[in-house]
This record gives sequence, C-alpha cells and structure tokens, in this order.
Amino acid sequence: MLFVAFVVTFLILWALVYAALPAVRHIGRLLARAIARSARVSRIVSTAHERSKNYLPVAAILIAGTLFTAWAGDSFLDLAEKVQGKNASLQRIDGSIHDWAVSERTSGATAFFTGMTIIGGPLGLAVLLTMVGIVLAIRRRWSWLIYIAITFAGGWLLDLELKRYFARARPVAAEMMRRANGYSFPSGHALGSAVAFGALAYLAFRAIHSWPVKTAVIALLYTLVASVALSRVYLGVHWISDVLAGVTVGTVWVTTTMVAYETTRRIRRLRSRRNEVS
Repeated sequence: MLFVAFVVTFLILWALVYAALPAVRHIGRLLARAIARSARVSRIVSTAHERSKNYLPVAAILIAGTLFTAWAGDSFLDLAEKVQGKNASLQRIDGSIHDWAVSERTSGATAFFTGMTIIGGPLGLAVLLTMVGIVLAIRRRWSWLIYIAITFAGGWLLDLELKRYFARARPVAAEMMRRANGYSFPSGHALGSAVAFGALAYLAFRAIHSWPVKTAVIALLYTLVASVALSRVYLGVHWISDVLAGVTVGTVWVTTTMVAYETTRRIRRLRSRRNEVS
C-alpha cells in the first residue's frame, strides 16, 4: 500500500510541478519588470538602461530567494522556539503522532520505511552524491561538482551545530526500530535529504531539457524527501517536529546556496559578455 502511496504522491507532485513552474517563471518576469521601473526611477541598478535590463534577472533571483528563505527561516525559528520552550501543544502533537505510528506498524510498512531511511541516511546520500560527482567530473562540470560538495558539507555541519545547540532527547529507545544515537532536533535524515535532493533537483532543472522529464525528476526527488522524513517518525527515532524542522532548515540552506550559485553564475556570464563586446 505504501508503494502505491509513494507513486500517487509522485504523480501528484509531478502534476503540480509541471503546472506551477511556468507560473513561477511568469511571476519572475513580472518581478523583473517591476524592478526595472524602480531602477529607472531611482537609478539604483544603473543609469544605462541596457545594463540595468541585463541585471534584472539577477535582482529578481536575489529578491525571490531572500523572501523565501526569510519565510522558511521564520517558520523554523517559530518551531524551534516551541521545542526549546517545551510547548505543551507541540508535545501533545509529537506524542500522539509517535504513538499512532508505533501502533500502525506492519511488515510491509517497515520494509518500505527502512528502505527510505537507508536511502536518506549519511551513507546512502554519500554514495548517491559520489556517483553524481563522478559523472560531473567525467563531464568536466567542475562548478556543479563544487556546488554539490559545498551544499552537502554545509548542511552536514549545520545539522551538527543545531543538534548540539538544542540538545533535544529522542523518543523512548525501546520503541525504536533502528538504532539512533545523538540528539533529536532537527532530524539529520530529513535535513540531509532536503539538502541533497534539493541540490540535485536544481541541477536537474539546469541540465535536463525535456520539460516532462525535468519536472518528473524534480517531483521524484521531493517525493523521496517526504518519504525519508516520514520514515524517521515511523521507525520511532524522531518526533514529527524534528523532521519538519529538518526539512525546513535544509530547504533554507539549499535555497541559500542555489541563489548564491545562480547569482554568481549570471554575473560572471554578464561580465564575460561585456568584456567580449569591449
């Protein structure tokens, strides 16, 4: 049944991504035009119209990325504040979902979620990213390789520091189906999956030309993020708030690195074109 749910979730996400990305592009163009009007009035971007026009996509990416990371970061901080303050409502939700997951365990569900947690674990992600890195090295896509390495390494360090800072205890060890050490908040599997699969989704968006294939890969990667996150609750090693925090902060980090990389890439390309012209 869970394999069917996985496929259905993938198909729903595929349909949403397939329909939503053109709308996002349209919003980006509207934002760029709004920036253009503001730039011409205030002369913030440049006094030269053509130059300001070239930099509008960069400004749009920076603004959109900043707004999204601010929103997601604020959501994480709200959740972290409740965890640190031992919010009674949050503890009831964590406890009830944990108890429900324990009571609904079956052999099929256990096999499915164990597979997902292996895929989203440190070793699984390391193997996957190593294979991707080898392909990128063979194709001499060094900038993409560096982007993947920095993004994943930064996410790993971020998880270590957040765990150390919040020092939240895990659920009762007797109810865990897999061995888990260290602190609970945020979930390292959820954070790592959000970072790794999010970075791969960005590269898929850049590298794949076929629109159906591009959106299918992105939908599959984020279906895996959700499945890995839920596996940690099912296996009894994390609270639901742990995995929500992991996905949220992982998304904040991968968005930050993506915006930084995309902005740097576009500025470098614009400067290269300007040097060729001159």
